[in-house]
Amino acid sequence: MKRLGTALHVIQNKLILQSEQTDGTKTDIPRSNSWVVDQKRTRVGKVFDIFGPIDHPYIIVRPNRGVDAAAHVGKKLYIDEAPGRDSKWKKLRS
Repeated sequence: MKRLGTALHVIQNKLILQSEQTDGTKTDIPRSNSWVVDQKRTRVGKVFDIFGPIDHPYIIVRPNRGVDAAAHVGKKLYIDEAPGRDSKWKKLRS
């Protein structure tokens, strides 16, 4: 689990997060459709879009159905780095 950032606002049922300070490398910036989880590893949603400065970007998270986005405002959210379908696909293509 890697810390993604802190949820700031809910706009049109999407969470806006301010990410942690990064050094601007491509590996620090999360990929689209990466799973976002809370501290208990409960899936909150997926990364929808990334915008803003490279060293401190903002991230839009599209919550899953049935998840109250407003309940996560002010909390820290994380990227789930557990291997899934995406990593299998990369192995097969290599």
